[in-house]
Order: sequence, then C-alpha cells, then structure tokens
Amino acid sequence: MLKLKYIIGCMAMTVLFSCKKDDAADIKGNAETMFFTNNTNLGNMPGNSLSYSVVNIPDAASTGWLNLSSGLPGTIKIPLYATNPVRRDVTVTAEPDNSLVAVYNAANNTNYAQLPAGILTTQSLTAKIMEGQTTSVDSFSIGVNPADLNTLTAPAYMVPIKLTTVSDPSIGSITSNTTIKVVYVVLNIELRRIRYNATAADVTGTLQSKASWMVNFNPAPNTAGNILDGVTSTYSRWGGSPVQVDLDMQAAKNVTGFRLYSTTSSTNIPTQMEVSVSNDGINYELLGSPLRANLNYASGYNYVLFYKPITARYLRLKVSYGTSTSSNNFRIAELDVYAN
Repeated sequence: MLKLKYIIGCMAMTVLFSCKKDDAADIKGNAETMFFTNNTNLGNMPGNSLSYSVVNIPDAASTGWLNLSSGLPGTIKIPLYATNPVRRDVTVTAEPDNSLVAVYNAANNTNYAQLPAGILTTQSLTAKIMEGQTTSVDSFSIGVNPADLNTLTAPAYMVPIKLTTVSDPSIGSITSNTTIKVVYVVLNIELRRIRYNATAADVTGTLQSKASWMVNFNPAPNTAGNILDGVTSTYSRWGGSPVQVDLDMQAAKNVTGFRLYSTTSSTNIPTQMEVSVSNDGINYELLGSPLRANLNYASGYNYVLFYKPITARYLRLKVSYGTSTSSNNFRIAELDVYAN
C-alpha cells in the first residue's frame, strides 16, 4: 500500500512539473522559435511602424517643390527578434511588399500612397541573430536618398517591409502573425505654403490699398472697430475664440502674405491662425495653420508670408486665442495684405 502511494505521488509530481513546462511554452505562444519585428512604440499609426515627417515648400522658380526639412535619418534601422535564444547563428531576410499598402488601406479605411522608387534603398535587407541570443546583432538597414524628397506631394506614403526567409529553417521560422511580420515605414508629407516665423525683412510685394475692401466676422465682435482703417489704436474685440475673419479685396491679387495687428502684448497674440484663400468666396483652399510658436511678433504685428505668391480675391482667417481675460486678448486692430 505504501509503495502504491509512492507511485501515485510521483505521478502527481510528474504531471505538476509537466504543466509548468507547458505554461512556459504558452507564454511564448509557441515552443518553436519564431522570428518577428515587433518593438515597443515603433510608431503611432499604423501599429509596428516607423513614422517620419517631411516638409516641402513651393519652388518659386518652378511649379515644383523644394525639400525644407525631414525627420528621416541617413539609414532606417529595423531590429529583428526571436522568441527563444537561437541554437546557432541565423540570418533572416526581408523585402518591401507594396501589395500590402492596398491591403492595409482597405482594412483600416486609410489612404496611404506607395512610395516611388528611388527614395529608399531596400535591396539585400538582412539581419543576424547570434547563437544564444534573441535580438539581432545588426538591423535591417534601409538607405535614404534625400535628394528626391521634394517629389513627394501626397499626404502620406507607406513602405511595408516583410520578413521573407530564414537561412537555417531548423533554427526557427518567420511568424505567421502579420502584425509583427511586417514593419510599415511611413512618410508623412507637409506641403507648407506659409513661411514660419517670418519678419518684416522677409516681405515681398507691397501693401495694398484697402479703400474698397469689405470684411465680415463670425461671430460678431463685442466691440466693433474698423480693422481696415490703417489705425492700430482702434480694434474689434471678442469675448472668446476662435474668430473667423472673411476679407473681400474686391479683385484677385497676387498675394504674397499679410500682417495682422492684434495686440500690444506678445503674450496675447493668437495661439493659432488658420489661413485659407478663395477666388469665388465659396470654395476655399487651406494654406496652413501656423501656431503661436510659428508667428513672429514685432511692434504689434504678426507677419504671415507665403513662400510663393498665391492668386486670390478672398482671404479667410480662423483666429484662436489663449484664455487670458486681459483687455489685450481677443483683439484685431488691423489687417494688411501684401501683393505683387
């Protein structure tokens, strides 16, 4: 009887430790070694992504664009991971798969464009994990050609980089989970029409006569003043924001920018100005929405200048202010336009 109890006890211990081992395998999701590309917070959208910003500005000498700035590094590096320490050195290859752009757009109701050839160098992408390790000693390295960034005009581009082959399949295999099998390299493009932190020294064109111009406000100001009379001591003032200002110049002009006199205190200048133009007063084109940090303040004026003249009759400003209760806040005293 004692011997039987001993055998049963051993069987129970064997089952117990076997379960512990299985649980450990389940934590990994698979006892087999799997290779994947997921990393913490590689990007905000889409998941498992690397996102970069590119700013292009109009080329005054042509109909094209010039690249102003880019957050892209000289080389984009994507690390490789394994679910378990590998038994021997192993190399995994990857390649771009542009067919996944349409798949992603359809699944997420997005509108990423395929990146044109020549911007990124995606040939011969490999990463190696050394024996006993779970992280690659190097990365999939993608070269960047900044010379052609000025050709990018869509709002956003996507390049899906997909794991493809393992040098020694006996070591492990590529995960079938597409969420971590593919890294999305995303380029977000801003076509910036407005020169940030412009000053009077940057002005081109001349101040235009405002004799016949008309302006409307929405909402109506609490204190109504003429912002087209050339006098900065008179003003319109509101009790809050945003405020929409619609200016009719009575004829189309080759507008190079404008200046707004809003306050005698730099702490009460607008926090943001959304700038749009139109030729019919119905259909407006948004040119940009510079923030306070992008607006230079000098002698009461903020200068909002365009990189390239824009033909327009109507100018619409949506002006936002801070929450200060100062009498200098929520004011516009003068609006002047420069044109060629």
